Amino acid sequence: MILESQMIIIFGGTGDLTRRKLLPSLYHLLKKKQLTDCTPIVCLGRQKITRESFLKNLTIDKFIEDSDDAVVQDLLGRIEYLSFDVLTGSPPEFYAGIEAIRQKYKCAANSLIYLALPTTVFQKTAELVGVLLDETCWQRVVFEKPFGEDVVSARKLNESIMSVLREDQIFRVDHYLGKELVQNILTLRFANEIFASTWHEQIIDHIQITVSETLGVEKRAGYYDRSGAVRDMVQNHLLQLLSFVAMEPPRAGTADALRDAAAAVIGHLRPVEKKDVVLGQYGSGFVGNSPVVGYTAEDGVSDESVTETYVALRTYVDAPRWQGVPFYLRTGKRLKHRYADIRLVFKHKTSPLGTIPDEPNMIIIRIQPDEGIALTFNVRKPGDSGNTESVLMDFCHHCHFGPNTPEAYESILRNVMLGDHSIFPRWDWIEASWKYIDGLRRIVSPPGNYTAGSEGPVEADTLLAQDGRKWLNDNSSQQIIPLHLG
Repeated sequence: MILESQMIIIFGGTGDLTRRKLLPSLYHLLKKKQLTDCTPIVCLGRQKITRESFLKNLTIDKFIEDSDDAVVQDLLGRIEYLSFDVLTGSPPEFYAGIEAIRQKYKCAANSLIYLALPTTVFQKTAELVGVLLDETCWQRVVFEKPFGEDVVSARKLNESIMSVLREDQIFRVDHYLGKELVQNILTLRFANEIFASTWHEQIIDHIQITVSETLGVEKRAGYYDRSGAVRDMVQNHLLQLLSFVAMEPPRAGTADALRDAAAAVIGHLRPVEKKDVVLGQYGSGFVGNSPVVGYTAEDGVSDESVTETYVALRTYVDAPRWQGVPFYLRTGKRLKHRYADIRLVFKHKTSPLGTIPDEPNMIIIRIQPDEGIALTFNVRKPGDSGNTESVLMDFCHHCHFGPNTPEAYESILRNVMLGDHSIFPRWDWIEASWKYIDGLRRIVSPPGNYTAGSEGPVEADTLLAQDGRKWLNDNSSQQIIPLHLG
């Protein structure tokens, strides 16, 4: 499907997000012949450099596996560089620069405007974007997370943006929603009766949502030390995953109906109590065989920092479908394994045959790195009456669809080009999530310490042990016999 002609304008064109994610994603759309010949790409940056210097410094093929040189050259030929300072530049100067490029390409006035910028300049940028608004064509503006730092700042930011743009022109990015297996949660739930009929409190014992990282703060210390794991990961990524898992069936097949259902979940979240939250901060240790420093020894982090790099919490969705079912969310940096998954753990009962099954049944949705969906169930051990063993039926996503399925930012850009808001959080969802997070942050204790390369603070194990449960870590499936499908 060929997308409409449009000018793509990237604020923050010299940044890492542009080089590593946005331009490679546009390369893949171009390779799939989804962009028209009239789709120029304008990268804005403060550096006063020539277009030739900008293109030379991109080294875009470093971020594209097995790149096709002809497609790379086509992409580079569409890229223009415009030197412009968002904080000091004037709207007329910005408009003149964009119009000169538009005339060069003789394009329609459709504009996809991507703000790969800090939240602090969103308001100023929205005012600049206002000079491009044209009722005869569409303008779609993409805002990267974080959208505010708390509910007060988020409201202020939203009010300033809404003074210039309409809600249908705004696309707030959570890149997790661009991931194939996250989008597949809804298909798994609502297009398969074998799962839809079991997705409720009578069958499900509890749900675990984990995003585990082996990396530290890397070059993001300046941002991360002001944010922490709760605001950086839980407020958007983990609560979005929870919304998709827990939502009621949308009333219609529209983007707004889907977002209504997602927002309703956050509205039903029970306020967190202090006993339901564990925070941690990584100390020195080993990740794999490599020694790493503790968080406070990282460049750009204060020696006295009490910013959390790990959070585990127990929460409840107070809706009839999930009454009494705990949701356990956790995320952390410098942990033992890198993975993200969702595990729906079924109630574990004695069978009518009088045997206690080896393990509870589970639905495992693997978001990364080995994308797929698995189902665990118990089978009788041959010649061993009464004893069972847990086996895994495993759908491997890339085995079936191939390794070249869209990366998250490719899906994000394509959906914006189509004007499809399905995977973009709406303002009411963001406001409700910040209210929940603000309440959580008011009651938590300072983070405890955990060793880099571990599974996190030991107190997080106690959180589940209080309920007679345990964390199901990434390597737990290694003890299960895989039966690969696809």
